[in-house]
Amino acid sequence: MKDVILGAGKRGTLLARHLIQEKRDVVIIESDPKRAKEIQNKLDCMVVIGSGTDIEKLKEAEVQKASSFVAVTDSDEVNLVACGLVETIETKVNTIAAIRNLTYTGKEGLPSTVLGINYIVNPEAEAAKSIFNIIDHGVFHDVVVTFNESSMALYNIHVGDRSPFARQNVANCRTSLKTEFVIAAINRHGDGIVPSGNTVIYPGDILSIVVFDNDKDTLLTLIGQKKLVPKKIIIVGGSKIARFLLKDFSPGFHKNITLVEQDPQVAQTFADLFPNILVVQSDITDESIFEDERFSSYDLLISVTDNDELNVITSSYAKQVSVQKTIALIKNNNNYVRLASHMGIDSVISVSEATVDSLLKYLRGSHVSSVHSLFGGQFEIFEFVISSTMAVSGKKIKDINMRNKGVIAGITSKGKNLIPTGAYRIEPGDILIVCAGRENIGFISQIFA
Repeated sequence: MKDVILGAGKRGTLLARHLIQEKRDVVIIESDPKRAKEIQNKLDCMVVIGSGTDIEKLKEAEVQKASSFVAVTDSDEVNLVACGLVETIETKVNTIAAIRNLTYTGKEGLPSTVLGINYIVNPEAEAAKSIFNIIDHGVFHDVVVTFNESSMALYNIHVGDRSPFARQNVANCRTSLKTEFVIAAINRHGDGIVPSGNTVIYPGDILSIVVFDNDKDTLLTLIGQKKLVPKKIIIVGGSKIARFLLKDFSPGFHKNITLVEQDPQVAQTFADLFPNILVVQSDITDESIFEDERFSSYDLLISVTDNDELNVITSSYAKQVSVQKTIALIKNNNNYVRLASHMGIDSVISVSEATVDSLLKYLRGSHVSSVHSLFGGQFEIFEFVISSTMAVSGKKIKDINMRNKGVIAGITSKGKNLIPTGAYRIEPGDILIVCAGRENIGFISQIFA
């Protein structure tokens, strides 16, 4: 499959890297010669230097032969025009665009399409959705992944020396812990492992565990974690992401939210848009604000300014002054994601990663309802909706030869969550959670095509 990506920024580079690892044919169009050269040296793909609004450059990239064209430059206008030009060259190409400006997408959110583009993604909206899902599932430390069609959730759990998982094989874990879950993947010293029943878990491992909704509290208690249902929330930064996030909360909960914004105009705009929240016009770096506003009594602080460093420092400091949980946004430099995780911050959201997950979901096809990357892109976890036309429909799991390249980590059938067993027969309408290493995604996708 051939994919043409316009823009070699953070999102374009991350998406290209994922697709190249899957052995897909990727072409990048980049207008900045210096950046184009850097990408050519980093990634094994063709790079065309030029503008996405130049029809000759689009033809040079062979968009007419592509299955998809993804426009992710920092300019909404360039993305829109480029997708329109691709449609004039070949109507069968799926056109996908990242669009930020609410003028194009509407104040109420994203429409199904804009100017004939097949799929649009708003990076700020995707980041806000990720933050809200984390809050909804208890602000668990590290990564929480939720699915669109299933009530199951995936948690990343670090195995300590005294962890109940330590030195057990995967097959024995559920029995000894007496709760329902599936270990979908293991990160061991930076290497990804697709586990089998005989795989032994060691201290230092990070487990990606799919948990049933009614069992997650039991599991979190066993590993010494508590679910947080926040009663009072501080949001730092009157950004677009803050606006999307406030819309996700029910209007009745707004009275429990305080927004801190330094710019008086922006602060007034939020006060007008959301009259039930408390807006504090102040600099969050003012050493007295935490004491003056009694922020230590709040359950959760979410820092979503446009400054990555400020978000990390604010979230880390809030933990030190007794704010129970903190979430930091990383918008510009993904190197801060790893740094933030070592500073006591409970959850770190990368705008680029949230956007790319949304793009990958669409690229996987209509039978995939959600996609999430794990362990820096080493693994991908899919949510497949089974139809009668799929080859696996009507088959027992034991008859599906996945060659140990993937794990069926959960099944939702007729509203009930099930632990996968070899004897289970997959039926139309079932929802399957499947995890696979990046290099095996093409193989797994064919099985569930």
